[in-house]
Amino acid sequence: MASIEIKNVGPLADTGQIDLGRFNVIIGKQSTGKSTFMKILCFCQWLEKKIMTGDDKQLIYNYTHYHRFLKELRQFHRFPNHYFTPQSLISYSGEAVTIELQGNKNVKIGRQPDLENIRHNTKLSFIPSERNLATALKNVDRVYKSYELDVLFNHLFEWDEARENYTEEHPVELNIIGNMDYYYDPNQGDVIHLKDKRRKISPFYVSSGVQSVLPIVAMTHYFTGPIFVRGVDLSKNDVAALFRKLSQMPVKESQDADFLLNKLANIYTYQNTRLFIEEPEQNLFPESQQALINFIVERINAATRQTGKPSSVVITTHSPYIITAFNVLLKAARAEKIDADATYKVVPKNAIIPFSDIRAFYITDEGTLSNILDEEVQMIGGMELDHASDIVEDKLSLLNDVIYGQAE
Repeated sequence: MASIEIKNVGPLADTGQIDLGRFNVIIGKQSTGKSTFMKILCFCQWLEKKIMTGDDKQLIYNYTHYHRFLKELRQFHRFPNHYFTPQSLISYSGEAVTIELQGNKNVKIGRQPDLENIRHNTKLSFIPSERNLATALKNVDRVYKSYELDVLFNHLFEWDEARENYTEEHPVELNIIGNMDYYYDPNQGDVIHLKDKRRKISPFYVSSGVQSVLPIVAMTHYFTGPIFVRGVDLSKNDVAALFRKLSQMPVKESQDADFLLNKLANIYTYQNTRLFIEEPEQNLFPESQQALINFIVERINAATRQTGKPSSVVITTHSPYIITAFNVLLKAARAEKIDADATYKVVPKNAIIPFSDIRAFYITDEGTLSNILDEEVQMIGGMELDHASDIVEDKLSLLNDVIYGQAE
């Protein structure tokens, strides 16, 4: 898997080297750099995917000149210029490339030794905290315009792609938040079907929790299943560059046509998925938060089984309930070894997470990351997360002294 280190970018002071797994959770207070970390990681992995599926020589040249890497990173994720200083550092090491940015200089991009053998197409999707705009506002795709492509514009574009996969005959279930499902009608637009009441309404009129979770569920479902059987929409330039690249590759006579066909298949169809989800807990009751995490984990596991290549997710959160939900799935991995049948009555088999597949970090007020995995119990630790509870307990104790002290 990949690793990344970030120094002196916005609120991030020094993350240290962060090794990633299939399930990655970052928790911390607001404005400590959770989204900054995830956006930089997503951009690095997007560029890596672009190099893997195109003419790497030309792409590396394009992004290592004229400060293009930094310009596009700032533009797409809407980073202010002051986030990057001469002391900034981004160091990324992936399966195909290495990326290193120091200060405001041009980025350096290196090829990993196995680049040619592992070329494949990955679907990346960044689901931002502003995702409610896709469902809470009518005709938002017509209203929101960006002079330059940015993360929100791209989210609306991907939401439009995903929702067209769901019809009245084949909806996506929203059981996480109630007995309902969702589909898209070309004439009516987005439709929420309330099964109990036998009613159909627009997401515009449903609760904020439904509006928040709908894009996560629909996009996660689509990008971890149906998308794998559809061809990737490549431009003519992409196709020409791809054929030119493949024709230049040294191929053994025994491989020949089969080798090239396999390479084309790995690029023309998505082989795995990487999701980046901001604050999945928005407007959700704790029970629904746990159900949503179960769903995301099940879908990532299903995608990995379907394609044979590991899919992954990165989640940023403020919610200790999200951590608790992951801990239940980690605990289930231990229980499964003792009594699988009894474990599956508590936790769905496909939602169980081996401890080796998860990474969890706490972002401090100082902009550093600390590993909060507890190796002994094989769960996510909670010492940092208990701080808020300790403050509440201290205040309650002081108030009790006031109340009962006066009573005496």
